[in-house]
Amino acid sequence: MSNFVKVDNTILSSTYKIRNELPKIFAAHSMLSFDCETRSVYEKELRTEAKTYLKDAPTSDSYYKQARIVSESSGLSFPSIVKTTHFILGISKNKVYTVICKTPEMELFIWNLVADYAGMFLVHNSGFDFKICKQRTGKLPKNFTDTQLLAKCLINHVDIWKSKVGLKELVGDYYPPSWALYSDYEPADYKNPDFLKYCGWDGSAVWTVYELMKDELKNEKYISEKPE
Repeated sequence: MSNFVKVDNTILSSTYKIRNELPKIFAAHSMLSFDCETRSVYEKELRTEAKTYLKDAPTSDSYYKQARIVSESSGLSFPSIVKTTHFILGISKNKVYTVICKTPEMELFIWNLVADYAGMFLVHNSGFDFKICKQRTGKLPKNFTDTQLLAKCLINHVDIWKSKVGLKELVGDYYPPSWALYSDYEPADYKNPDFLKYCGWDGSAVWTVYELMKDELKNEKYISEKPE
């Protein structure tokens, strides 16, 4: 247990702290890992109701298409029907900030900070996270490294199962097993302690992947030890 990466995860949840402390975090660091957690704008009860409705509804029903959208929605759906509940920023693999977002106004405030950040983001699967940023703000972050794409370039294999590049496949051994086993991505309580631990490990893991790949590239002489 003592060999696992230790993560200090500071939680920001009040409007005052987020608006006052978050801009300072962005300003103080030239590199941050970034992740976000999302959920459907439709609550679980409504999704269940839509699924029940569809059991007997013919495809010609005027509400059939809408019910399908509701029933099949999740945090991985198109940005217009998801809400961002948590923003995760790591300043190192040992220090992470998790921001709890409760309102659309706060979500837009944070996404604008992300879009305007002058430093570099480390992000695992930018195609998902920054698609939301683009839909919300009309902008994309200025500078980022996608550790998932980089890992795919290094570990590419014709047998897909040999080249999985999810965070848990890449660095799961560096963190407690409860991280890889966690499955409740839409907790009713945004402050659920187990979910917040999961968020913290996610923010840390991006740094761990980045540092491991950077060391590997240096060893293989793909990048210089000294910046040009």
